[in-house]
Amino acid sequence: MTSVGQYVIAVAKLIAAFFVTFPTRRKQRHRNLMLVSEMGNDARDNGYHFFLHVLHHHPEIETYYVISDNSPDRPRLAEYEKNLVRYLSFRHCKLFCQAHWLVGTHLRSGHTPLPFEVAKWLNRILHIFKHKKVVFLQHGITKNHQSRFGFDNTFFDLIICGAAPEADYFVEQFHYPPRMALYTGFCRYDKLLDFQLKRQLLVMPTWRGYIHLDKIADSQYYKSYHALLNDPRLASLLERYNIDLIFYPHHRFQPVVEQFKQGITSARITIADVLHYDVQQLLKESALLITDYSSVFFDFTYMKKPVLFYQFDKDIFFSKHIGSGYVDESAFGPVANKVDDLLSLLETYLENGMRLESYYEATVDRFFPIRDTHNCERVFDAVMDC
Repeated sequence: MTSVGQYVIAVAKLIAAFFVTFPTRRKQRHRNLMLVSEMGNDARDNGYHFFLHVLHHHPEIETYYVISDNSPDRPRLAEYEKNLVRYLSFRHCKLFCQAHWLVGTHLRSGHTPLPFEVAKWLNRILHIFKHKKVVFLQHGITKNHQSRFGFDNTFFDLIICGAAPEADYFVEQFHYPPRMALYTGFCRYDKLLDFQLKRQLLVMPTWRGYIHLDKIADSQYYKSYHALLNDPRLASLLERYNIDLIFYPHHRFQPVVEQFKQGITSARITIADVLHYDVQQLLKESALLITDYSSVFFDFTYMKKPVLFYQFDKDIFFSKHIGSGYVDESAFGPVANKVDDLLSLLETYLENGMRLESYYEATVDRFFPIRDTHNCERVFDAVMDC
């Protein structure tokens, strides 16, 4: 987690970089310079895949990836060392000032050495993004209403959408011009269709903004998943059908991942942490997904594999965490509100070979009219045209 002190130092570096780079910026010597990032400490999502695509296929673009030195993902980028930039370094601040394109996956992506709200405030006063193109690759498909995504609250020039209805949602609900919210498909989807299945279930719920980490053990969220993972009926199903289960807490709950391991007795259940497990690899190799409201289910159904939804706290989730949106999860897979119903559904799917029914497959086809391996190239073309 980046501290306030680190941001203060980053602001000082940014001010110095602003004046150091002023002459070259005035002469527009860096029109082909691009900064790409995810959160600044990772490389496993749309930013990572887009960076590699541009580096390998478009050498005319001077491309850099922003990532911290201590990131567990940095070794996978070792061969591209000259194109890596240490997060919040003076070089990072210089390249931020010089870059023509800022491409990231989150509102406060790592390419910006400032908190999002600070960057937004400075933009309104100093117009620091006036001569830049800011591209939002997104981390997951937006399916719920979030006021922070409103057109007037951001400074994006382009939002990349992973599904056709999502692009319509940005235009209709967040009031973006159609040319700024484009359906191209996500960059990471280029690798999704190449997978080999294991006899493995993946349980991957989203987080809850109203749950404090130091009190997570007292929450309904923790108690519900702890009860599920320790239910003897689940252990029996795993043994009977010779299948393993991976439980992967959301990255915001990863700091307390050890708490989820308490009481687990089945050798077939693994509690996964961010250091040793890659989300995309888990999605690709797992035969069935159990989630709640997480947009990760879109990646799974994109591969036309079955999803079960466990929504034991629907009312409180949509009242305290996020607004409802345009997606009805029941169109993508069956929904259970109680653990008994979830285990019954799971048993049925295990008996039937974990196949995706035709009804849900039709939903996937409507949601993703494009399913191929050319998403990165479409994103690149859109970035160049924005």
